[in-house]
Amino acid sequence: MASELKASSVDEEYIFNWDSYGQAVLAGEIPVSKWTRLGVERHYNDLEHGYKRGLKFSEAHAQHALESFLFLRHSKGEWAGQQFQPSPWQVFWVAVQFGWLRADGTRRFREVWEEVPRKNGKSTKLAGVGIYLFQFDGEGGAEVYTAATKMDQAKITHAEAVRMVQVSPLLRKHIGIRRDELFNPMPGRADVFKPLGRDSKSLDGLNPHGAIFDEVHAHPTSEIYDVIKSGIGARLQPMLHQITTAGTDLSGFGFNQHTYAEKVLEGVFEDDEFLAIIYTVDNPKDWTNPIEWAKANPNLGVSVYFDGLKAACDKAVRQSTEEPNFKTKRLNIWLTGGEKWIPVTEWKKCANKTLSLDDFAGEPCWIGLDLAEKSDIAALCLVFKRNNQYFVFFRFYLNESQVTMVGHEHFYKWEKSGELVMTPGNATDFNVIADDLRSYKNKFNVQEIPYDPKFAAYFATTLIDEGLPMVEIIQTASHFTLPIIEIENLVLTGDLQHEGKESMDWMMSNVVMRESKFSGLKHPTKEKKENKIDGPVAMLMAVGRALGGEVEAPKIKQGFVAL
Repeated sequence: MASELKASSVDEEYIFNWDSYGQAVLAGEIPVSKWTRLGVERHYNDLEHGYKRGLKFSEAHAQHALESFLFLRHSKGEWAGQQFQPSPWQVFWVAVQFGWLRADGTRRFREVWEEVPRKNGKSTKLAGVGIYLFQFDGEGGAEVYTAATKMDQAKITHAEAVRMVQVSPLLRKHIGIRRDELFNPMPGRADVFKPLGRDSKSLDGLNPHGAIFDEVHAHPTSEIYDVIKSGIGARLQPMLHQITTAGTDLSGFGFNQHTYAEKVLEGVFEDDEFLAIIYTVDNPKDWTNPIEWAKANPNLGVSVYFDGLKAACDKAVRQSTEEPNFKTKRLNIWLTGGEKWIPVTEWKKCANKTLSLDDFAGEPCWIGLDLAEKSDIAALCLVFKRNNQYFVFFRFYLNESQVTMVGHEHFYKWEKSGELVMTPGNATDFNVIADDLRSYKNKFNVQEIPYDPKFAAYFATTLIDEGLPMVEIIQTASHFTLPIIEIENLVLTGDLQHEGKESMDWMMSNVVMRESKFSGLKHPTKEKKENKIDGPVAMLMAVGRALGGEVEAPKIKQGFVAL
């Protein structure tokens, strides 16, 4: 069908200049947040290095997908009946989504995560992606679904695609409409494009080629996503496209996907099948600033209007009850109650793969100790100082039950690479950690070993009896604030070096800082239980004591000092 329509109605010389948007972002000509820029940079980095992983970009495949949008017509509003003209940012991302291939010629990206505020042409673009997968992608018997937790919601999303077919004379000739479904009327063809809800009569027997999930922030669980993903195994190049605004439910499936997308963009996780697109602000505290509005709204001036944003912002300023809605729906700010700490991109710049503990033998050392419950990682952080520079090393421990649990594949990977020590059983063996501490005491000039007594009282008593300088520190903001500020400065100036462990990159990406409105004191926390931050906490304790030593030497009695 695609070739028929092109030959009859599309100028053969028409070429989308999809690259112009990306180049403008790189040049700083278009205001975008760091997350959008990371996504753009990922594409251009892969153009240069992707071949090493068997990836290649096909201009022809990108143009083919973009040409399908030429058959779309707006179905309502001031542009009703007019040809849909995708905005430059939409052109760029459609090209990236469909232009990248694997070495075997099939599509690279199998999953798309897109966050964009309301009124940025989301429904029209989604309809175009769905229609392309349904009828232009060359997939025999393609099944494409618009999916939601409830059928009524799925129908609302799907209705835009139906209306687009209805108002397009060319599409209407080749696509049939049956109630809420689109289908291929040619004899013997089973291609369908229809809505699907969790409350559908049956979710069994699906064989999806494509699926579109709208407003994923509202999905309390991954149930409908899991059902569709489990059915794509028989397809060569399926695609799941998730799109959403931000939300407030940090326990839901949507926030889990948002967090994963951030880690892919930061390079914490390498996932060549996952395309992450995030439009939001850089500084949530500056949410009344029009420059931040422009970063979050790529269609500003097209379908999003400055006057409307200003009116909504002014109302949110006057009525505090309107503030959460403005932040989440118009600026894509997830209301987490805290802010991310050091950007992983900055942390990774401080990596020095040549660092070796052997080079610090006999030198003063501070060892932060963060012990854990059964499901948490136990962490050691060794800190050394040379003039104004800090050198940090990490050791992580976790029990076998947790490492081998389904969903903990990253732990298993780090155990195999040597970044994580796995102890037998279902509880982390603290004796293994104690043996390492004894070894470090003999190898280095250990000044202090700060620890939280919550999980380590008996453990510490044993080591105190052996002469190790244990320092009891309750993990409060008063103890954390100074090292938090110092580590931020050290990373910024490049005066902190670490080994470049992927596991620590992941933990740094999980740290959220809470700041008291009254005292200004800071405390590290995490948004979800599974987002471990044990390494950063151990580092904060060790650096905190190393800093304290510059001011006043601690008075240690019988190997113990309480703070």
